[in-house]
Amino acid sequence: MDRRLTAEDIDWLRKLRNARAANQPSPDIPTSVVRKLTLLAYAEVKSPREHPIKLRDRDELDRRKQSG
Repeated sequence: MDRRLTAEDIDWLRKLRNARAANQPSPDIPTSVVRKLTLLAYAEVKSPREHPIKLRDRDELDRRKQSG
């Protein structure tokens, strides 16, 4: 687990994952969160409304969900 991620960051990653799984547009994410997640390589900005999650991140979310 990356200690630089906050609970808010994890929540936004979950929202992105859920939107992608449902084939919905990505939610409006605060710029500060987008910056942080892209700097940490947890999200990749492709267009103004699309922030895909890498496979590594989905695995991390699943591990945190199981342990928490």
